[in-house]
Amino acid sequence: MSMAIIAIIAGIVPVILLIWGIVRFLVPSRKETKAPASTPSVSAKDDTAELMAGGLQHMALADLLQFLAQGGHSGTLTVTSGRRTGSIRMIQGLVIHAEFRRSMDLDAMFELLSLEIGDFRFRFETPPAEPVRGHEVVDILMLWLARKEDPK
Repeated sequence: MSMAIIAIIAGIVPVILLIWGIVRFLVPSRKETKAPASTPSVSAKDDTAELMAGGLQHMALADLLQFLAQGGHSGTLTVTSGRRTGSIRMIQGLVIHAEFRRSMDLDAMFELLSLEIGDFRFRFETPPAEPVRGHEVVDILMLWLARKEDPK
């Protein structure tokens, strides 16, 4: 159990740094600065579609999911690693669907969380007005950590 707590604490520092980097990138400053290469980029192709993109080698998927969940964001996260592509659908910070290769939901999440290299793109969307049912990111991460520590 203590390894899981250490892993969670170790995961908090990158999340704080990520949030600081994104806030610094999004909030206009007096002088023009570029975002560091390790910070995900946020861009708008048009007025309705905002994207956040980056590489898994710069930021672990677990950290990105925690950031999106804490912000209560809605949208679709697409993860590409080589020729493999997966997607995670989030509404109001909850994971409502995931798929990767031929796996769905939790199995797909566990495979995606295990990727170390690849790229991600999160397309922000307006959440529906009605409440949704989904999985909390922290619950998924705890199950994933338990599975990693005790493989079958």
